[in-house]
Order: sequence, then C-alpha cells, then structure tokens
Amino acid sequence: MTLTLKKINHRDTYRIGVFFPYDPAINNKLKLLGGTYSRTWRCWYFDYSSEQYHLLKENFDNIKIDTGQEPDHSTSLAAGEKSRDLPPIGAKKEVAPKFPAPENKPGEKEHKAAHVPLAQKLRLKRFDNLGKYWVIKIDYHYQVSKDLLKVKGVYWNKQEKAYLVFRNEKVKEKVEAILEVPGFFPDDYIWKEKPVFGGVITLKPHKENQKLMQVYVPQSFMLTEKIKRFSMARYSREYKCYLLPATPNVKEALALHYEPEKLEIVNQLPEGYLKNENLPNRKSFLLVRAKTRLIDKTPEKGLKLMEQLVNHMLANNFSDNTINNYGNAFLRFIRDHDYLDPAAIEFQDVVKYLGGLMEKGLSAASGQILVSALNYYYQHVTQNPTIIFKLPRPRMEKKIRTIFTMDECFEIFDIIENPKHKLALMVAYGAGLRVSEVVNLRWGDVLLAEQKIHVKNGKGKKDRIAILPLLLLDMLEHYKALYPSKDYVFEGQVAGTPYSTGSVQRVMRRALEKSDLSKKGSVHNLRHSFATHLLDFGTDIRYVQQLLGHKDIRTTMIYSHLSQANINKIPSPLDIKRVTTPPQVNIKNAKKGT
Repeated sequence: MTLTLKKINHRDTYRIGVFFPYDPAINNKLKLLGGTYSRTWRCWYFDYSSEQYHLLKENFDNIKIDTGQEPDHSTSLAAGEKSRDLPPIGAKKEVAPKFPAPENKPGEKEHKAAHVPLAQKLRLKRFDNLGKYWVIKIDYHYQVSKDLLKVKGVYWNKQEKAYLVFRNEKVKEKVEAILEVPGFFPDDYIWKEKPVFGGVITLKPHKENQKLMQVYVPQSFMLTEKIKRFSMARYSREYKCYLLPATPNVKEALALHYEPEKLEIVNQLPEGYLKNENLPNRKSFLLVRAKTRLIDKTPEKGLKLMEQLVNHMLANNFSDNTINNYGNAFLRFIRDHDYLDPAAIEFQDVVKYLGGLMEKGLSAASGQILVSALNYYYQHVTQNPTIIFKLPRPRMEKKIRTIFTMDECFEIFDIIENPKHKLALMVAYGAGLRVSEVVNLRWGDVLLAEQKIHVKNGKGKKDRIAILPLLLLDMLEHYKALYPSKDYVFEGQVAGTPYSTGSVQRVMRRALEKSDLSKKGSVHNLRHSFATHLLDFGTDIRYVQQLLGHKDIRTTMIYSHLSQANINKIPSPLDIKRVTTPPQVNIKNAKKGT
C-alpha cells in the first residue's frame, strides 16, 4: 500500500500528514512510531522535521510525497548552498532501527498490545559521527536519560538536543545495554585509528585578514584535535582550514606540537607576513569569536536581526559571555517564530511561548537569559516607544552551594602533582578569584611586596584588590623559575596567550575524582569556600564583599547562612527543651519506693 505524505497546518503548526486507505495494521504501526490521528484532516500526522520524515521512510517502503499543497523546503538551506545556515545534526545522514509491523499470534486477542522495543518507543536514531563521538537522538524519558548520563563518556549537547557517545568499546556496551539495542553502534573506536607519522602542514596567507594565516592539517582525528587546543584557533568552513594568528610564535608552537608525528611545516606565506603585532589582544579575540559564531549559525532570513542585536551589544561593551548567552537565546526565539521580527509579535504570544518552554522543562536560568535578551532587544534595538513589554521572569531555584572545609580544600591541592595546576587552584581559593580571573592574571597584577593581587576587568567591568596569601609567595617565585613568561602567570600553549578556563576546570574535576570526597563542585566552589571560611573566622561581611567584588551586599549575605561557625551556635528546639525542663518524677511510684 502507498502512503502519501503532505505538509499540513494543524493547530497553527506545520505537520507531516500521512494519508492512505484504511488499514488496521498500518494504523497500529504508525501509532507505535509516535504518530497522532487528526479527526480534522482524517490522517495520521508527525512533527514537521527531517527526523520524522526519515523515520517514516525507514519503516515504510512505498511512500509518495504530495507537493500540491505547499512546496517543501525542509531539507534545503535557507539561502541556498552558500548560505551561512549550518545544517543541524538531524539534517545529516541518520540510522534508525527498522521495526517490523506487529503481528498477532494465532489465537491471540486483537486488542492485546504487542511488545514494543524500547528503542522504538524512544524513536532512537543515530547520525554521522561528530569528531570522537557517536551522535544519537531519542525522545525524552526521565529514567533512560538519567541512566545514559551516568555513563562516563556520554554527554548531552544542549544546542543540538542530542547525546554524544564517546567512541569506546566499554561505553558502547553500556549504552547499548541501556537502550536494549545490541550491535547498534559501529566498531569505529578511537583507539583503532592508527597513529599518523609523516605528512605536511601547509601555511597560507588569509585573503580577508592579513593578521591571520590559513593552516591546513592532514585529515586525521588525532592531528585535528591537537590544533583545536590552540586557544585562538578557529575553523573556517569556507576555506576548510584552521585560522591562527600570523605570528612567529604560533609557527614555532605548531612545529613543536607536531614534532612527535614528524610532520613537515610547509610555509607558503610571503616574506614578512609573520609579525608579532598580529597577535590580537584577548578582548578583541573573544568578542570577534563570539560575533563570528553567532553570525555563522544564523540563517540568511534571520541574519539582519542577529547583526542588529550583536552590534548593539558590542557598542554597549558587553562581554563575550553575555553576547554568547543573549545571542543564542535570541536565535532560539526567532528560529521558533520562523525568523519574524520580535517587535511584530504580540505580548501574549511571547508570554505563551515562554510558558510553553517552562512547561517543557526549560531551566529557570535559561529562561532568565531569554527574557533578558528579549527585553534588551525591545528596549535598545527596536527604539520603538510603543513597545513596553514587561515580560514575566521565571523564579530562580534557590540551591544550597557546595562548600569545602579547609581540610577538604588542602586534600584537593595535595592530590595534584603538576605545579602549574596546583598553583592555579590555590590562587582561586586563597584569593577568592573566579576561574576567568585566574587564567587572565598577569605578573604585573601580582603585587608581591604589598601581598595583594590587582584584579583587572573582572565581572561587571570592575577592578578590585584581592589578598595574596603568604603561603603563595614562595610558590610563585619557584613557579616563575619553572615557567618563565613575560605576561600571563598561567600561560597557554602559545606564548603570550592565557591558559583556558576549561583546562582549569578539568584539573579540578580530575582532582575530585582522585580524592575520596563525596562532594561535587567546580573551581567556583573554591571561591564560595573562601568567603565562608572568612566569615567563620569573624571577618566583617563588608570586607568580604569588597574582596569578592560584589556590587550588592545581599549577594555576600548568602555566605552568612552557609557559615558553619554561625550554624553551630544555633541549638535545636529539642536541645533547648531538654536543658530548660527538669526531668519528670513519678511521685506515686516514688512514695511506694519509700
């Protein structure tokens, strides 16, 4: 039997309508695949997406597409082949398990439901590999999601709404056991890739920006992973190469990092192309990277809206993190509204959209960012006084922060053997610095004689003075002898660039894994512990506020509730009752005893 697929508009949303003559077996199969029957259209329908289309195509042989109602543009880019539109993971080639139509055994009652495999219930699909990961998508299921994320090597990609599974034999077995699909993943494990020895790395000038050079690396996972670790490397989809600052130090670093693989550096750059001044300052690099990433992932239809928002944020001197957060939230909003100008959307429709996201389980923090991005767009970008939206903000969850005791902090430090890694965590705890402030710390900001640290351009574009512990004075001198650098205290792989925040977070994560501590946390929890321990020793909360760089004293007051010294002074009502009330004596029994 032939199934006809049509694009229909059902409940103000486009769907894939499935039309066919009545057949109970096909009805049952479509229901098992997650379809819903529409009495209005007299057909079964699925979500209008490439995943649902491929699911139907994999499970039915005879499919006909009816384009008479509306042209189908779901599989084409928004602006043609040369668009900036990045195809999502779901647009790539996918592998879906093919499920046979359920058949009732002889003598079995028709109404009895046949056993449905778990993978079919979850609509499991696998897509093209992404670097060192297999990529899978499933419908949300609380217990299955919880079990998957417990497996070491399985990660949730929030942007693509997909699970990334590390290509490892043990990880493969665990995930297949959870999903009940033995043999679902291929055996293209990472360890099976042969080491590469010999080859050529080509350096070419970049036509659009003379401060960058194009770096062409042989197609090998191990080799490309190395160049990704360079702090200022970014991939150009147009030229199919990596772009790095055109400086002599970067060229030397490339030769040094690829020396074990015996790769030859072929320099096709003009004479005098490599200059030290081509190394961009940190702020410029981060802002350009944030803008480029947002522009690259925005389709042509929404490009003008995104450029307007980003240009206003740059003019207001927003940080790269704020530009990333606001830009991604704004992109999600306009994408869900078919790239319509938010100024043309009614207030109640925006509120309904926000309510729907929260209903689907969006976190309060993500909801806050989305509301802030929309409010910024309405107030600063549109410049329309008639738009006075006051969008509701999701209430934030008040979670108790993890605080390490002093002994636990030093247990973490003692586990780390690398002097650079140990010092980075000790500076974060001893001075109460954020991880971004640790990696951006320069030798000129470390005032050894005054035993202070000058934190420049911290959160909120604010400077402050932090304390430098006496214990770190000698460690800093020895560290400088081991790792001599002119600028940054914690230098990255390329001379003159800072260490990455992700590397420091990995150091903390591995130290916690090696320790016997049951507590979980990040580098920021060392900052929380710093503030709480100061209050435990009686430091005035106003001084703690200045050391942490808090604008509002109410932010610092949180740590007063976490202070163990204050909590220990509070007795329980049971203990108060026991101390103030004398023990009751049974007088009648006492007289009998006499």
